[in-house]
Amino acid sequence: MSVHIIMMLIPSLYIELTNYFLINASQLGFIFSLASFCYGVGSLPMSFLYNKFGPKKLIAFSQFGILISALSVSFSNSIEAFAITNIFLGIFASIHHPVSLTLISEVFEKNISKANAFHGVFGSIGVSLGPLIAFFAVSNFDWKSAFFIVALINLLIIPLSIFFIPKTKKLDIVSLDDFKDKKQNNILKIFFAISLVVGLSFTIFNTFLPPVFSIEFGEDSNRLVSLIMLSGFIGQILSGFLGDKFNRSKLLSIVFLLLIPLFILIFYLGNFSLISISVLLAIMMYSIQPLINSIIKEIAPTSIRSIVFGSNFFIMFGVSGLAAYIGGIVADYYSFKVIFPIFSLLFPLGIVLIYNLNNQRKVDKC
Repeated sequence: MSVHIIMMLIPSLYIELTNYFLINASQLGFIFSLASFCYGVGSLPMSFLYNKFGPKKLIAFSQFGILISALSVSFSNSIEAFAITNIFLGIFASIHHPVSLTLISEVFEKNISKANAFHGVFGSIGVSLGPLIAFFAVSNFDWKSAFFIVALINLLIIPLSIFFIPKTKKLDIVSLDDFKDKKQNNILKIFFAISLVVGLSFTIFNTFLPPVFSIEFGEDSNRLVSLIMLSGFIGQILSGFLGDKFNRSKLLSIVFLLLIPLFILIFYLGNFSLISISVLLAIMMYSIQPLINSIIKEIAPTSIRSIVFGSNFFIMFGVSGLAAYIGGIVADYYSFKVIFPIFSLLFPLGIVLIYNLNNQRKVDKC
């Protein structure tokens, strides 16, 4: 959950940080892109190390690193120090997802979509707490206090991870021989292209909805964004139940289709209409993750599953972090709202890719 809080701190503090460091939106977007890249790239070695060390040690190590890094961010007085400490924060936070999702796929043979949805609900709670923590910190102290609070949270949860995360059977170390199946590799290539679509759209949603609300609603913005992000758990639960009953790829196509008008409407709406559309947008956006994680279990054998989870996460949050920089440039020249209709063009591409994925899987079964 603390990892998801971290994801929302810079977006929730976007205006405060640009004012404090006297930088523009694209410069802060570039720093956030670097942190996001590290948030993704760190997942790659961890997906290999999962088979060697197991989830308990890796997650506890991640939380200890987050504690130290978040504490370091809270003492940053220059933009250089802020950037460097956020990079380390991203690296340590990146360990969580490939490890925890691989653990879920091992423990839950049945009802995998529901299990991923349950995990996702806590993610939604974390994402919603990020703006609240930012609001509390800025209202009572300063932006640095938000990162200090994250450090304290990790200090509390490290013992819980050590005592409650179960031990798992050690798996064979992944080798190149596990990637010799050409049909399987073709399926994975298409899937990773879908991951890029999802990652870019997630980065835009999480990074630029808070500043849109900050400009529109002022001091109440973080509380509103927190409630909107919390509503994402509805999407997690719905996709968890529906994903165990219906074709997950088709459900994902429907979600992409619905997201096209929702992204476009952000540009045109304000006040209560903007809040209503944003709630629907959060529900749709957060319904994606349980479906994506469950599809990975369908297409990836156990021997390489941790690698696929890690690669998926790297693409979704590492490579896709570039969207924060591009969005910042758009905001500097136009506005934060303009970003959303531009990136709505991703979803038709995603629908085509899902169609190709289904066709490739049919060929693989022949």
